[in-house]
Amino acid sequence: MPSAASQTEAQVDSGAAFRDAVVIDGSIAPLMDPSQVDRMVSSGVTAFVWTVCKPLAHLPDALAQISRGLEFIDQESRVRLIRTVSDIQECKRDGKVGLILGPQNARPVEHDLGLCRILKDVGIRVLQVTYNERNYFGDGCIEVADGGLSVLGRELVSELNRQGIVVDLSHAGERTILDAIGASNHPVIISHSNAKSVHDSARNVSDEVLRNLAATGGVIGLTFWSPMVGGDNGRPTITDFLRHVDYVANLVGPEHISLGSDHSENTPRAEWDRLFSHEGEYSSVAQALGPWYGYDTRFIDGGSSCTDFPGVADALGSLGLATSELEGILGGNLMRVFSAVWDA
Repeated sequence: MPSAASQTEAQVDSGAAFRDAVVIDGSIAPLMDPSQVDRMVSSGVTAFVWTVCKPLAHLPDALAQISRGLEFIDQESRVRLIRTVSDIQECKRDGKVGLILGPQNARPVEHDLGLCRILKDVGIRVLQVTYNERNYFGDGCIEVADGGLSVLGRELVSELNRQGIVVDLSHAGERTILDAIGASNHPVIISHSNAKSVHDSARNVSDEVLRNLAATGGVIGLTFWSPMVGGDNGRPTITDFLRHVDYVANLVGPEHISLGSDHSENTPRAEWDRLFSHEGEYSSVAQALGPWYGYDTRFIDGGSSCTDFPGVADALGSLGLATSELEGILGGNLMRVFSAVWDA
């Protein structure tokens, strides 16, 4: 069981916990349109960290994509741009969906750390240091050298701390993650990854990473993407996902777990095939698990849409978590990090 407290507490009411909690999905990359907002509104999720620009975009393209994202938010009355923790709390109160802008690469910063201020001013509140490849700041998870943070990367972490932008280390190499955890004055997140000890994917993280993350107050968003979940019988299920939750909870405590679905709802099939299929650009990251793996099975059975979050909460309730632990995983743990970084 995840904690001594949870072993003595009565079975948690996961439905009530889901209704009461601030629920946050720490990473999504959908094609944002009214149908996606329909799903998000009906999901019961309070806020989503949205990959508002493509991971490999340089500054001009990134700013153009961010501008289009802001325009969409302005025109869609059911969503709200999140800049503060109180904005998330107000979304919970008012029944609106919060969108936290969180690009999956610091590439738009280029060589000018002063651009971090610009990104913050336009609404960025979470920034991933690297994507899968090496950039100016450090090595991504597919780089064989695993060289860690560059000198500029260490300066980036310091500047993100100064600006109050959450450092996200998903997609980074092992050494880069450990270097960034050590360099940051604030807790960091790994927004969408799983435990390498449960399933050996290039995108998952080691026990050493998890221990260092927890020691500094950070949080990992466990994800529903099939190649990072793994399983023994074809397409992974909620049960396979729970193996990661249980493992990390026992290793470092449930207070360091959140959810980062990595959902890409509405993504055109052709674009997904080009990147993540058996023959795609990132096939080594996807580690396709068998002929069952494809566009329609890219997420776990029972976790392919934001509308599945209530069912995921029910499944988490079966682990014997205390209500406070479940509410933490659903969103409270990310709120703790957001408060520590944004308020600072």
